[in-house]
Amino acid sequence: MVKRALLCVVLVAFGAALLQAETFSVAAGTTIHFHLYQTLSTELHFQNDRFTATVTEPLLVGGKQIIPVGSTLDGHIAWLIRPGRIRGAGEMRLDAEKVTFPDGRSFTLNAILVNAYGAEGVKVVGDEGSLKGPTSRLKDLEEIGLGMGGGGFLGTVFGGFHGAVIGGAIGGAGALADTLRRRGKDLTLPTGTQLNYQLTRELTVSADAPRQTAATAHVTTETIR
Repeated sequence: MVKRALLCVVLVAFGAALLQAETFSVAAGTTIHFHLYQTLSTELHFQNDRFTATVTEPLLVGGKQIIPVGSTLDGHIAWLIRPGRIRGAGEMRLDAEKVTFPDGRSFTLNAILVNAYGAEGVKVVGDEGSLKGPTSRLKDLEEIGLGMGGGGFLGTVFGGFHGAVIGGAIGGAGALADTLRRRGKDLTLPTGTQLNYQLTRELTVSADAPRQTAATAHVTTETIR
């Protein structure tokens, strides 16, 4: 009887040790690499729109793969600003929510965007990992300069020096008015843009975490519809 009780204790301890051995912690500050699954743009999307991305490089801890390639990042657009007629750059912030493994296990992800590659003229700025698009300010100045130069040339031809001054002012004003009429270039993240997120809190990955099944996903989709 005593031997049987001792055997039970050993088995329970062994099981607990095995479970603990299958639980891993990923330290805050670790970077996870994703590729954007769809195109995002300040022209076509709105605040709170959803987005997904996929893990492109396995995350290893102590030589063991913790987050496999093919895992999915789910998040949403926390806020965005379209480029205006004076403000020439679009802005967007992509907040991460959770990462789901290919086997269905899902974990809350506390992370901030630190880098983005593959989107022309886009860079990550600020402490919250916001994205800032290309600015049209230099192009606008060039167009105003061309307008002033063209107006000044015509003014010189028809009215000498005074005509050049008046023509330049009219040409510059016309170019400025046209520039203010148009928005700047929208911020666009094409499909495949690399997004690097850095953990702001420790991520605990457990082998016995609940798994989302295809049936559950189907029910969820039907409920949303």
